[in-house]
Amino acid sequence: MKRFKRILCYIGTDSNEAALSRAVSLAIRNEASLTIMDVIKPIPKGIVMVGDATDSEELQNIMVNDHEHALLARLAEYADTAVPIELVVATGDPATEIIRQVILADIDLVIKNADGLSAPGGAFGSVARSLLRMCPCPVWLLKPEIHGQFDRVLAAVDLDADDDIHQQLNRNILELALSIARAEQAQLHLVAAWGLWMEGPLRKRMGDETIDQMVELQQVKVRRALDELLPAGSSDNNRIQIHLHRGDPSEVIRSVADTIEADLMVMGTVCRTGVSGALVGSTADSIFSELSCSMLAIKPSGFVSPVQVAARV
Repeated sequence: MKRFKRILCYIGTDSNEAALSRAVSLAIRNEASLTIMDVIKPIPKGIVMVGDATDSEELQNIMVNDHEHALLARLAEYADTAVPIELVVATGDPATEIIRQVILADIDLVIKNADGLSAPGGAFGSVARSLLRMCPCPVWLLKPEIHGQFDRVLAAVDLDADDDIHQQLNRNILELALSIARAEQAQLHLVAAWGLWMEGPLRKRMGDETIDQMVELQQVKVRRALDELLPAGSSDNNRIQIHLHRGDPSEVIRSVADTIEADLMVMGTVCRTGVSGALVGSTADSIFSELSCSMLAIKPSGFVSPVQVAARV
């Protein structure tokens, strides 16, 4: 899986090693460079330590240096990996600073532990949610306290999408999930939900017979989209377990993830209007709030982050 060339791993000085060890492993496998990043809170302007002439700016620099030394100590065990590693310690809002670094350094993958977790089933924290919404490159969120190695990878796609951008996103999701499953020697599952838009109200107006015919046509369309998504003639197709269910996307995806005990879900996070709703919106928020596995989320091509980039001071 040599698709990532510049990987960023966000870690706090007190976080566990799951994100760091996987980032180093991926960097080795992809022959990629690695940025190790931490973000600390800014010191309020005007603060002066009692009995000392140190002002807020100097104190901020001291804290940055301390964090850099702490990160260097943690990286000591990876010194013989020959991976090019850069340390970045920024001040400010973590999600904003991570995204700024992604844009400035042309990062193509962000890895971090899923914050905001205290127990299995807990929600992704605020930093993770901000990255899922605004980070232009793929974001890999690890839940190490729930799963170790990836044995079951689940790719979630939207087969109702009929525009080029989202069809390409589906292909990217499947391609990435497939490459991870091969590398991890894991089972690959593919899940998609389908349905007829406004089926309930339409039945009242048009009758069951007409709507049943429309449902059959929609099912044929979804099956055709699935056939077009799977690589033609690929031997991997026989090893992909398909979960194609009629129903609400968030409920279907969560149910399949729980049933197969997925270790990793690969999915798109993109706000779009249309029949099947937005994957950053009600569907994705519902999935994020109860997902019990790690997640690798990607954006469609052409996504532009709302985060503004300027030179750091």
